[in-house]
Amino acid sequence: MSFYLNNLFSLLAIFVILGLSFNLLMGYAGLFSIAHGAYFGVGAYTTAVLMRDGEWSFLPALAVAFALCGLLSLVLGVAARRVTDIYLVLLTLAFQVAAVRLFSILEITGGAGGLVGIPRPDLFGLTLSAPQVIIVAWVLCAVVTVGLRTLVRSPFGRTLESLREDELAARSLGKATATAKVKVFALSSAIAGAAGGLLAVHLRFISPAEFGLDRSIEILSLTIIGGLAAFWGPYLGAAVIVLIPQALSFLALPTSLVGAVNGLAFSVLVLLFLRFRPQGLVGGRRRREPEVPEAPADAAPAPRNEVDPPASPLARTAAGAAAGVLRCENVSIAFGGLKAVDDVSLTLQPGVITGLVGPNGAGKTTLFNLLSGLLTPQTGRVFLGDRDITGVSLDARARAGIVRSFQDMRLFAGMSCRDNLLVSLTPLADERILRLPGRGAEADRRRRAEELLAYLGLARHAETLAGNLSYAEQKLLMIGRLLATDAHCYLLDEPMSGLDAEGRERILALLRETVANGATICLVEHSIDVMTQVCTRIAFLADGRLVREGPTDEIVSDRELAATYFGS
Repeated sequence: MSFYLNNLFSLLAIFVILGLSFNLLMGYAGLFSIAHGAYFGVGAYTTAVLMRDGEWSFLPALAVAFALCGLLSLVLGVAARRVTDIYLVLLTLAFQVAAVRLFSILEITGGAGGLVGIPRPDLFGLTLSAPQVIIVAWVLCAVVTVGLRTLVRSPFGRTLESLREDELAARSLGKATATAKVKVFALSSAIAGAAGGLLAVHLRFISPAEFGLDRSIEILSLTIIGGLAAFWGPYLGAAVIVLIPQALSFLALPTSLVGAVNGLAFSVLVLLFLRFRPQGLVGGRRRREPEVPEAPADAAPAPRNEVDPPASPLARTAAGAAAGVLRCENVSIAFGGLKAVDDVSLTLQPGVITGLVGPNGAGKTTLFNLLSGLLTPQTGRVFLGDRDITGVSLDARARAGIVRSFQDMRLFAGMSCRDNLLVSLTPLADERILRLPGRGAEADRRRRAEELLAYLGLARHAETLAGNLSYAEQKLLMIGRLLATDAHCYLLDEPMSGLDAEGRERILALLRETVANGATICLVEHSIDVMTQVCTRIAFLADGRLVREGPTDEIVSDRELAATYFGS
């Protein structure tokens, strides 16, 4: 019985660590991998070989295993920067299969027969007994738990969540998502390697079968069962994964059937969870929300208190930036031979709202994509002030002060309204994985987020998930998230579409105040009434070409344009 319990509690700690590492990758960052079993194996073999053949102590060997898995993961992490989900799955699957094949043929790993003779671990000169190994395993589990708990609550953790929710939106706010992917792959894989080192000293014999594709699927299964992005989910998921084989062992099944029955049990269990409880064992929502009366989909935001209105955070937001002139010169881009933007030159001045109008298909959104860095022009140049930014990426342009909205808003629906703003308010320097920002800096960001929420009329929704807001409230939050970046230039793609008169007026007031503080705004809207109310200048596009640009009253009074496009 003592051996049985020792084995049970050791495996439980090991699988909790594995689950925590995978939940960080998939639950928080939204990245899928089938290679965790391989990193688990690399950590196990590294620890075992160093201890057996190199006569290393346990902790130094475990540290090398941790570091080696982190370094190896850079191969996948760098590839993950640019590939889509399906290619990432195939890439990690290939790595998993290749790693197990190497474990089976290399002499140093013992080949297919496995590695035997792994010595008992020692700690500070003391050789550990089986119960003491359990204590060490749970201490390391506690360290990983506390470390990851701190990480997911940090600015870097928010960046990971924004990456999971909408990578393009995160990039448009200046988040270095490609770098974040590499970092989270490295950390997650390194922790899986440390779990492998614990397995090696627990079993004292390892073979390639321990780290095959089935193991990666088990790790995925325990994460789904526990609950994606539910921090304590891996504890319950690991308990289920460890206890199922133990329970089946009492059935006295033939040895040839044990693996098949275990696999079938896991498969059925995961299917049941996906069908009846996709959120896993831990909770129904990623965060608790205060009870807020549900508003209809078209409900307007709460009005601001006109007697004692909140102080405007926008003066500080816009005035702190040395607003630069954004201009493009002779930019063109074609798709399949069709010129979406054709030799367009346009200058956007600070303190001016420039409207971009034209019929559907005129190239307005494509021009926004060229100005914001989502697309690179095939000919022509883009400048911010005197700086040529033609080849600068979307996220780098956002950090330089050019941010944009999207027609479909692209809010971080699974994050609170406050966290949506905090993503924008946090500078890249405070998102380093090994940096814990000072409490003062984080407290100041939270205070600014609360001020902006109050100014937007969304104070009571600070903890509400953005996806649960009404349509009008989501539009306001979208604008607020952009304003929180302290940008110089705002490219707004139909920010008032679908709103009633009151909703439009709320956003128009925000735009007027922002531009009054020296910001540059370029606005796309189909309503000419909206454009005449707020725009100082209008640029007219048709068939990808800039037909005319000038003061609003001149463009609107142009008889030919009015008859053709404005209906008057």
